[in-house]
Amino acid sequence: MSDSATARLSNRQVAEIFAAIADLMLILGENRFKIIAYQNAARTIEELNRDIHTIHAAGELRAIPGIGQAIAEKIDDLLTTGHIPLYDKLTEQVPAGVVEMMRVPDVGPKTAKRLWEELDITSVEGLKAAAQAGQIRVLKGFGAKSEEKILKGIELLARRADDRTPIGTARPLAEGVIADLLAALPEGTIQKIELAGSLRRWRETIGDVDILAVSEQPVAVMEAFRSLPQVVDILGAGDRKSSVTLPNGMQVDIRVVEARHWGAALAYFTGSQAHNVAVRELAQKQGWSLNEYALTSDGHPDLPDGEERFFETEEELYAFLGLAWVAPEMRENSGEIQAARQQANRLIEVGDIVGELHSHTIFSDGKGTIAEMAAAAQAKGYAYWNVSDHSIGLGVTQGVDAAKLAEQRAEIDQLNAGYAAAGSDFRLLLGTEVEILADGSLGLADEVLAGLDVVVASIHIGLRQEREAITERCLKAVRNPHVDILGHPTGRLIGRREPSDIDLERVLQACAETGTIAEINANPARLDLSGTYARRAVELGCTLVINCDAHSTDQIDLLPYGVHTARRGWVTAADVLNTRPLAEMLGMLKDRKSEK
Repeated sequence: MSDSATARLSNRQVAEIFAAIADLMLILGENRFKIIAYQNAARTIEELNRDIHTIHAAGELRAIPGIGQAIAEKIDDLLTTGHIPLYDKLTEQVPAGVVEMMRVPDVGPKTAKRLWEELDITSVEGLKAAAQAGQIRVLKGFGAKSEEKILKGIELLARRADDRTPIGTARPLAEGVIADLLAALPEGTIQKIELAGSLRRWRETIGDVDILAVSEQPVAVMEAFRSLPQVVDILGAGDRKSSVTLPNGMQVDIRVVEARHWGAALAYFTGSQAHNVAVRELAQKQGWSLNEYALTSDGHPDLPDGEERFFETEEELYAFLGLAWVAPEMRENSGEIQAARQQANRLIEVGDIVGELHSHTIFSDGKGTIAEMAAAAQAKGYAYWNVSDHSIGLGVTQGVDAAKLAEQRAEIDQLNAGYAAAGSDFRLLLGTEVEILADGSLGLADEVLAGLDVVVASIHIGLRQEREAITERCLKAVRNPHVDILGHPTGRLIGRREPSDIDLERVLQACAETGTIAEINANPARLDLSGTYARRAVELGCTLVINCDAHSTDQIDLLPYGVHTARRGWVTAADVLNTRPLAEMLGMLKDRKSEK
């Protein structure tokens, strides 16, 4: 492949090749540590805020976090020759369609390999035809229900919105654009700058990125924006608005407005279409026409038509219309206008969270030791941290049993004694993320769970059970007196795995009845519960918890994703367990257990 041909590979395309290498290795049963290395490389490349060709030309591939010598050499091969010998070798062994079949929910590498080797199925289309014809049930371990699940999975795959970017990818890239733009201009050139649109509302997936700025030098801002190193294509170039694409294919639009227009413009470019329509209708009833710049009198009883009102802040605009300021996360036309007339309660904020109740260490699939995770938590100002490694029974990772938990307890006791001796109020807790097995039983015995401080129960396997089966399975765990928290209730992975068919209404009702805490998992790949269901949980009387599910020290920084998801559900600090001090939090759990 020529240099001109390789130059057409975007960061996303390069990432897809490395992800495909990992998938091929999975099918062929290669070393799992090598597989993880290629998976991590794919994720890192897709999230780069610079064009990988530019990084390659500068000789800086090894400077990319997590890219070692072997991966760097393969990136060099791909960008220089258009080929990776290892990839070519793997694709000779496995038909491309077999990897594609792994995108179907619940078709893992082992299943894909069996379908290929035993039934000669080498594409999603072939898989669909075989399932419809009843040909898959002949395989040992498969049946009619297996075929139904596969067909349902293919249907789910077809519905996925591949043109939208998950917020966990979009937000860091967008924030990087703003940081680089500010760095590229003399200090003070930009007076105000904000993300707008769905990113400011913290939606789970993003179409285009909108940025709004105030500057007296809009042309200079536009030129600097279009010259950023991560810009790969310029879609539009104006004096006050420009559009570009980033290496992963995401479009970013920027607008520069005058300071007097800021309030109206930020409101206009943040709200959903439905929210904006509702605000405009409210303005019209008061004799005003609202656009992205101002309110203009239009049929006002006391003013001539055409008189304008400008607002330097959103708060001023909303107040002028008789409303409390509406938090961006709420602007979806789901009752927020009516609530704003009544001066709604303050929503939860990141600073309200004082502890974490779901985390992992090297005792299961985490990357940090207990001491390392605790130090990171202390650095964040947390008062407590629950060590909740996966229990045995998960099947895909090592887990803790009674002996390992005893080992963890000894280490935690020793660390806590050290904190107390140093005059620190920080405390570690011992828990587990116990697996909810297929029949609703738990991966650890009740007598083991009874000795733990905080127990999280979650489903990771068998997510495609029938609705009634997975619902009853979850309800059984929720009603267990030793289960404190229901972790990531639907099991979804945004853009990669659809939520299970669980009857979440019944499960949340049971949580409210038993006092089991429902989790909002802050990992941007999960955000589970969603904002919609977080709101419903509170309506039903549930208490929530916001956890990072951190598997490494840096994942503690994922907390804002969970908090803003909670804000999308109108959640207040009073609704969330881990806004409480340690003694109060543990007291609430104890009281709830006694009521089960």
